[in-house]
Amino acid sequence: MSDENKSTRGGIQIGKVLGGVSLRSGGDIVAGDKVTTTTTHQYGFRTDGDKDEFQRQLDLLRQALREIKGQIEASDVLSADDRDEASALILQNVNALKEVKEKTASLVAGQKAAPEIGNMVESNLDHASNILEKLESVTKKGSELTANITELAVKYGPLILSARHLFGLP
Repeated sequence: MSDENKSTRGGIQIGKVLGGVSLRSGGDIVAGDKVTTTTTHQYGFRTDGDKDEFQRQLDLLRQALREIKGQIEASDVLSADDRDEASALILQNVNALKEVKEKTASLVAGQKAAPEIGNMVESNLDHASNILEKLESVTKKGSELTANITELAVKYGPLILSARHLFGLP
């Protein structure tokens, strides 16, 4: 095949090969039609029971955060700055979970929630998941607080995962 013919043909052209063939690509190399599957989440509650349980779990999460906030504020091991930082972080998450509860209270079970509500719920639950790591770094000076935060993580982590599932998040 001449160079002229090679440049005018499309696709992958392989002539006679007397050894192995190696193909490199900046994208996918497929045989036949390329199929791309996109997964979208259907935010919302399947049943009224799921919605009620989700709301209950948000209340439990907020209460658990308030309890640890009280313990941190009462600690004499942490500096005032560390107590303030941890308290502000907790308060921010308590308020974010309140917003989630308020925004999801009017959703109708069995109906898809608006994407912006779904994204807000997912974002706030993600932030709530990350709070434990942040609290551990702030309170690492107080061993009694570390034990309390570990205990909180044992209760709090599964509640967040359950809340995510109840709302239809992965």
